[in-house]
Amino acid sequence: MICDVCGHEMRRMPVAEPPMRWEPAVKERWFCPWCYAWTEFGYDPREVSRPQYGYISWGRAESPQLPEDVAHAYDAAYAYSADGVGATLCGIAHEGLDASPYPFVAKWPNACEACKEAVAVIDARWPLEMRNGNRVSPTPPPGSDWPPF
Repeated sequence: MICDVCGHEMRRMPVAEPPMRWEPAVKERWFCPWCYAWTEFGYDPREVSRPQYGYISWGRAESPQLPEDVAHAYDAAYAYSADGVGATLCGIAHEGLDASPYPFVAKWPNACEACKEAVAVIDARWPLEMRNGNRVSPTPPPGSDWPPF
């Protein structure tokens, strides 16, 4: 599947079972490692979730091995491609590193400078015309078991 935001190849990611059996399950999840755009097919055969530019939230990386006085951004692209090994946007990677429930805010004084630069680069990969709710719903990817929309 090609990313509608940047034109790079997206990766199909594994989908975990929902935490509660009454919660809807995602059937397919696609992720772009270049611009960090997500596309999810699921919940209902006609429903597509496409997070918009304004909703990209950078999670703070969490690990006992990271210094507490510096906030790092969690790198979802690396984590999905590295067999469960977590990483920061600045390149720190090891098992046990994960996204915390807290946000990474680049404007905070304790934010890692290299992570701030990476966030700025990734944010710049989103064209202005794709921001603020302007992403359109896709058709199912080739080989998908979804019915036509």
